[in-house]
Amino acid sequence: VEGDGIPLVTFSYQKYRGARGMKRPNPDEPMPEWRLDYDREVQKRIAGFQPDLCLLAGFLLIFGHEMADRYDFINLHPAAPGGPVGMWQEVIWKLIDAGADETGAMMHLAIPELDKGAAVSYCRFPIRGGRYDAAWREIGQRTAAEIREAEGEENALFKLIRRDGVAREVPLIIATIRAFCQGRVKISADRQVVDAAGRPISGYDLSGEIDDLIESAG
Repeated sequence: VEGDGIPLVTFSYQKYRGARGMKRPNPDEPMPEWRLDYDREVQKRIAGFQPDLCLLAGFLLIFGHEMADRYDFINLHPAAPGGPVGMWQEVIWKLIDAGADETGAMMHLAIPELDKGAAVSYCRFPIRGGRYDAAWREIGQRTAAEIREAEGEENALFKLIRRDGVAREVPLIIATIRAFCQGRVKISADRQVVDAAGRPISGYDLSGEIDDLIESAG
């Protein structure tokens, strides 16, 4: 970052939380004031910038309304639109329990409600066929809870889904930024996701583009 002359600002949430002597907030409860104070401190540090788009990847925090309303944040989530919410581990176990045929990854608007923001871009991929079929047969009629107890994340199906999901995350981020730069997808003044013509869309499908990037990478 510094080698390319890009301004770098760091502000540790963990250190801030530790200095305040606070526990991680419960996402099902109203956001405590100290957590909103952290957002305000972040805003002070980036006040001199005029970003068109803000990207979250591995951020793992929920913004309050003050922060979410001020900037257009998009967040990486390890499931396709309409898929499971939560951390990537939770997503995979829920997919297994549901006997899902496909999954994916998406970028969505970051809002105070966990993983509920509108889909901005996404890709999908099948979790049936090829090596997946053998992995599905291996788990039989076991539930995700039973698999977690016996094998945990070493389960073959779990590892396959995780592998193919991770392979798409960075390409999706790059393809999404490219699509914004080219004007193929935008966030309107009223916080709607729209296409190049300004028409509202339910996310921009980058599945083909992501598949091509993965294939070209070998």
